Amino acid sequence: MKVFVAAVLACCSVQSFAKTVADVRVDGLLQMSATRAFDTIGFKQGEGYDSSKVYDAVNSLFATGYFSDIEVFEDNGVVIFKVVERPSIGQLTIEGNDMISKEDLQRGLTLSGLEVGEIYKPETLNQIEQELQRQYYALGRYSAKVSIEVEELPRNRVAIGINIEEGVTAKIVHINITGNHDFDDEELTKNFASAETGYFNPFSSADEYSKQKVQGDLETLRSFYLDRGYLDYRLVSSQVSVSADKRDVYVVVNVEEGEPYYINNINLSGSLPITEDRVWQHIDQEQGDVFSRKQVTQIMDAISTELGDEGYLFANVNIIPEKLDDHQVNITYHITPGPKVYVRRINFSGNSETKDEVLRREMTQFEGALATHTKIQSSKRAIERLGFFSKVDLQTRSIPGTTDQVDLEVTVEEQPSGSIQASIGYSQSDGTVLGFGVSKRNFFGTGNKLAFNMTRTNQTQDYTLSYDNPYFTVDGVSRGYTAFYQVSDHDEDDVEDYDIDRIGASVSFGYPISDTQRLSFGATVKTTSVSFGSNPSNETSAYVDEYGDSFDDILANIAWTDNDIVGGVLPTNGYTTRLTLDIATPAGEQTYAKLGATSQRYWNLSDDSLWLFHLKGRAGYGFGYGDTDRLPFFENYYAGGVYTVRGYSASSLGPKNSYDDDTDPDAIGGNILLAGTAEIIFPMPMVEDHSSVRTSIFLDAGNTFTDYCYSGNTSCQEGVDFGEIRYSLGFNWTWITPIAPLSFNIARALNAKDGDSTDFFQFQLGTTF
Repeated sequence: MKVFVAAVLACCSVQSFAKTVADVRVDGLLQMSATRAFDTIGFKQGEGYDSSKVYDAVNSLFATGYFSDIEVFEDNGVVIFKVVERPSIGQLTIEGNDMISKEDLQRGLTLSGLEVGEIYKPETLNQIEQELQRQYYALGRYSAKVSIEVEELPRNRVAIGINIEEGVTAKIVHINITGNHDFDDEELTKNFASAETGYFNPFSSADEYSKQKVQGDLETLRSFYLDRGYLDYRLVSSQVSVSADKRDVYVVVNVEEGEPYYINNINLSGSLPITEDRVWQHIDQEQGDVFSRKQVTQIMDAISTELGDEGYLFANVNIIPEKLDDHQVNITYHITPGPKVYVRRINFSGNSETKDEVLRREMTQFEGALATHTKIQSSKRAIERLGFFSKVDLQTRSIPGTTDQVDLEVTVEEQPSGSIQASIGYSQSDGTVLGFGVSKRNFFGTGNKLAFNMTRTNQTQDYTLSYDNPYFTVDGVSRGYTAFYQVSDHDEDDVEDYDIDRIGASVSFGYPISDTQRLSFGATVKTTSVSFGSNPSNETSAYVDEYGDSFDDILANIAWTDNDIVGGVLPTNGYTTRLTLDIATPAGEQTYAKLGATSQRYWNLSDDSLWLFHLKGRAGYGFGYGDTDRLPFFENYYAGGVYTVRGYSASSLGPKNSYDDDTDPDAIGGNILLAGTAEIIFPMPMVEDHSSVRTSIFLDAGNTFTDYCYSGNTSCQEGVDFGEIRYSLGFNWTWITPIAPLSFNIARALNAKDGDSTDFFQFQLGTTF
């Protein structure tokens, strides 16, 4: 690289004092502006200069990164800088990357100065190549290869191509822990995210090596020992060896276990703003217990929450362990409560559609009030239960200049709460399904719900218009209206051939009992008409002969709901329970009642909420009273199909009707329903986004029963017979998308009896457009 011409050096060396600058000229500029070049050189007309100033000017020009060569001349006092600029990056392509997204790669390259339009710096390419290689090594891709090609383009530009061969992920062949005496390798590694490759995990990625995953496993190992009192545990070393073909990885971990420590004494220190009894109730340790870091952490969190509920939001609880001889330890919980904290303001952001008041009315923590941990957390939970937001984040912000005030910052991410959709689909229970619906769960951002739905299947037509205001009053009393029209024709299913027409309307009011519980009251007015096919059964004929085929009924409704479900369409946590009572009052033409109970709960089996245990139960009982001695047959419960006991045909289980001829009996339903489901929900292999996909193994059980049999039906049995409960075991796959909601069930009926109709494969398919 040229820097100076000998003539300039000679002139400057002859006169050690500076020569005078008559003018400065820069030749060869393409990318850099002349103004910036002159500012970088720093020479001024009429100013003296010498060799040191020339050196400084050249170094400053090189420091900009724009130039690959610089020559300096002097001609009658004119200092000429002849420069050769580096080429700019005209094209940048990345090929072969799958594991690392192109967006992430481009973001990293931009930070390194490798971007279209930037100056090409060859020295950065080697660093980028090594960094990409390092990232793939960290992901277990030891056979990955990264190559960078540079091609010259016209107008002093270059095209850079980054070619990546990601190779295959190296498999963990063996994990060996040395130095362990009290626990074997199997027990120590059972909670590792990494696992040895084998025949029993063909779809799992646990055996794929990842540096981050192994680092997490080492922390898991440390927690294992500390949670069992091994306070002297030490990780001596960890080594990762790679086979010659870079496909197999061997992990060796060397530890020193030490001995477990037992609690000798427990003390409290610091400043206690509450009674000691309230602190001690959270300390479930005793003298002689094995020390456990996990238990200690839970106790500190519980004490912090207790203090936080008294307004000491920034209370600091620390543990001071004192090791004694013979592996004994004294524990001191040191408490620094800090000042009581009050909420100055509650600010909301991210709610572009939803009004602030919809969020504010869910807050149990108020402005100007003492800040309490429980109220802040319950406020966040209440907003999550609205179902309007995909994410809710609540943070406390300290106010500069004060120690006793905070602002609550509630940040939400809104998700679509309304839809205008048409649907066409097919289900084995209903046949062809056509529908149109307009639904808005957050009507004009008020939190109110407005919905209109039309559905037509081979057996039914259903039209419903509803409106619900969850805050009809400021106290949280809700009011809702519903109008409906239903037509059903049971000619083509497993239910006896008759038609039902219903039209009616209802109004309901709901009263909040607690953050999760509501008590609702309502009334429904409806007209029901029954028409038979060519051969009605004895049961339906007997009811119509006695009570008629058209009924005007007035029902009173009461319901109690306890809902703390989180996760929307595919819940991930929480529970919900609902008890209902519907009474057809004597003001109408029939007098009957229906009691219902439904409950479900989700338990997390993993921290990422991908492994869940789900229990669901449903029970119903209907009866007649007054002038109606039994539940109308068209109000019966049915069992079988995707909504109750999968593996059996829809509405096919339970009591059968009877005929005077040799017509095969059909299911007529019953006034008693028992149904339940237990399932293990697990992540689907090779699926990255589990928010809309769910797979599970389920066990269904249930049936319907009756306590009223027609006198001529010899096969009918009154009462509940638990020996008649039907069971099925199967696999479910559900995929929720805006384009195609899909649900597949493969189920085997475990105890089907003669006369039962079974379906090994059941599905529902719909398309929204």
